[in-house]
Amino acid sequence: MPLDEQPTVEYVEKLAKHLEGLWSRTHAKWMQIDSYYNQTFQIWPAGLNRPEWLKPSRSRSIVDHATDHQLAHDPVVHRMPAAEGVMHKRRADKVEPALKAIMDEASLLEPSLTWKQVGKHLLLYGYAIVEDGLDGNVLHDRDDKPRKGRDETEDDYKARQRLAAAKAEMMMPFRTRAPHPARVLLDPTEKDPKVAIKHTYRYSKDLEDMTKARMTANGKPKRGSVTKWECGDEPFSLIETYEYWSDCWHAMVADNNMLFVEKNTWGFVPYSHAYAGYGQEVTSYTEVDPSYMAVGILEPVLPVLKAQAQAVAGRHNALMEATFNPTGTTMDAAELQEQLSTGDVIEMGNRGDVWKMEIPQLPRWMFQSEEWLDKDIEMGTFARALAGVREQGVSTVGQQAILSTAAGRKFASPARQLEHLASRSASHVLQLIDVMGLRLNVRGNKISPQDIEHNYSVKVSFELVDPVLQLQNRELGMREVQQGLKSKETYWSADARLEDATGERRRLLEDLIRTDPEVQRLLAGEVLREAGLLQAIEAARAEEEAMAAAAQGGGGVPGGGGGPAMAPEEPPVLGPDGMPLNQTMGGGGLRPLREPLTPGIAKPSRIGASRA
Repeated sequence: MPLDEQPTVEYVEKLAKHLEGLWSRTHAKWMQIDSYYNQTFQIWPAGLNRPEWLKPSRSRSIVDHATDHQLAHDPVVHRMPAAEGVMHKRRADKVEPALKAIMDEASLLEPSLTWKQVGKHLLLYGYAIVEDGLDGNVLHDRDDKPRKGRDETEDDYKARQRLAAAKAEMMMPFRTRAPHPARVLLDPTEKDPKVAIKHTYRYSKDLEDMTKARMTANGKPKRGSVTKWECGDEPFSLIETYEYWSDCWHAMVADNNMLFVEKNTWGFVPYSHAYAGYGQEVTSYTEVDPSYMAVGILEPVLPVLKAQAQAVAGRHNALMEATFNPTGTTMDAAELQEQLSTGDVIEMGNRGDVWKMEIPQLPRWMFQSEEWLDKDIEMGTFARALAGVREQGVSTVGQQAILSTAAGRKFASPARQLEHLASRSASHVLQLIDVMGLRLNVRGNKISPQDIEHNYSVKVSFELVDPVLQLQNRELGMREVQQGLKSKETYWSADARLEDATGERRRLLEDLIRTDPEVQRLLAGEVLREAGLLQAIEAARAEEEAMAAAAQGGGGVPGGGGGPAMAPEEPPVLGPDGMPLNQTMGGGGLRPLREPLTPGIAKPSRIGASRA
């Protein structure tokens, strides 16, 4: 069936069964790996009645340490300008912090951190899936304008309108999830999936709410075709569902019914997948089996992990038997056991009727076998180096650094795949903003379709955060700038790791402008006006002028020598730069105090003239 044709129930279910068959061996293998990670695996073969008091946590520690090592860094968003020019660079620098804020918020909205979960799936299963999309409920709340209630006052209604507008301004509709790889069925050979099936179980009430939200108040579909689901008296019964995605269509099948089918307005399948890189495609021309490619870090050492668990369990059992060695007796064993369990006084005959049974001595090689197994596991996983544990025989920092570097190379492939998945997810975010016409304000970072320019190219990297190395890179980059080997813009983005280089350049220019004396005089006037002091100062100034005029009209100051009356010298009002606000820059006499505080005094055209 062509992917551009509307899917049917039969086609969706047939496609699901086909993909489930391709992934069946892989899913069975993952269930075995889950048992090791969750410490639920069987130590001894079936039929052996041996105690399993202790199961080592080595499997979990290997995966968790590797995940922490892989994700012990900050995600950095890199956005190249769509074309040459200051405007394109400004838009690219605006997109970077906004996109990073969206990705961080989308990850925090999930029960577990998305990107850490993706990294764990890559290491544990050798395969990971990322799901991107929009929360329809959030978009519905944005578009749902408040209506005035019958008994609602005008003030209350306007308050609700303002609240709705604020929520619409700060909405966060994006969701980025890390579904379990067994829940989503994709073509194992396609890097860019053209079709996807999400196989899940949903509550009956959720299906009812889902179909109801896709219908108008009159019971008509808002778009596409919708069949209303009725949960009846069992709202929490689980219903098997198949959610279908292609570039053209979005549909869901439940209990052999097509709940809805609609056009995919997003324009892409909202799933990305990647292999960790530890496996290899099967040699056969006819066999398509992703189990050969989906190889995690534990799979090659599973037999050794089981052998180590057996060694640990056997040694522990021997220790328990030696500590609580059985009691032998010639008396009635059941009666003696009852007396021992109740703590009563034991009645017996001769002292030789009860004795402790002798435990055989364990050979030394039994304790050394675990070390051999541990070395084998270490060679395949570098678990100790990831945990920061110094190996035996490693005496210098340089030797330990070599081991850490080797461990880093071990995980270079899954780390690159993680970055690729994050980059594709970021690209999907930009495409959704552009296609859906969204205007967002996330953590104070605004973004709109005009900023994207129909360019969805973006790169997300996970760079190691080391304060010492960061300082060294900044110092080296600054020397290169001073020597003319690197531009300031390159230094800001590559060495200083500024996500908004254009904005930072503008802020530096603003700081420089604020040091201009004329600008400082204007800012001081604005501060006085906001503080309500400007009118008081002007009134005091007017009163002083009136008194001086009156004294001059009366023939001079009483007691004076008959010369021209002089106004008393006013104390200077100092500005932020220490200069008197009531004097000119050149010191050419007094200027009325109210003059420099008027908005028309310090105009931008006069700043350059004052410096000339």
